[in-house]
Amino acid sequence: MSQLVPLQTPGQSFKSQLLCFESGGQRYACDLLWVKEVLRSPVVTPVRLAPDYVRGVIHLRGHILTALDLEVRLGQPQGESAGANRCIVFKTSADLLRLSNPPKECEAADSDPIGVLVDAIGDILPPETSILPAPPEALSGLDSRFIAGVISDGGELVMVLRVGALVSIVETRKSRTE
Repeated sequence: MSQLVPLQTPGQSFKSQLLCFESGGQRYACDLLWVKEVLRSPVVTPVRLAPDYVRGVIHLRGHILTALDLEVRLGQPQGESAGANRCIVFKTSADLLRLSNPPKECEAADSDPIGVLVDAIGDILPPETSILPAPPEALSGLDSRFIAGVISDGGELVMVLRVGALVSIVETRKSRTE
């Protein structure tokens, strides 16, 4: 069983680019090294008996992609199933291991493709973006296992996600038992 490690020491700058996006009225960012592609207006097929944070599956060029509901995965109550405009598809463990400098949590990635449904894609933040420590879970209302820190961007807070934890099989099993 692998131990998840922080992306960086809080308060230091990030070494790679960050992809910003919006979901449920909240702004988020993730390490761009994890992102394989972004799908526009994906067709999601619901799956019976799947965990509540799995919105369904997407047929993608002959492969089945698990589509996660970001808010539910982060511990928010399940709202109305609004049609997501985009799906951020994350690289599999095999994709990440082929990189010359893979992300620190790449061993947590699954061998099957996983995506997160979001409302909109934003900017790409440059390397050396300063990340502040994550707020306590009681203040943010989000599951702190999935939050690496926050960025102050034009007066708004952007939650930086730990993609390795978000797509991890180990974290998924913990969620089911809690």
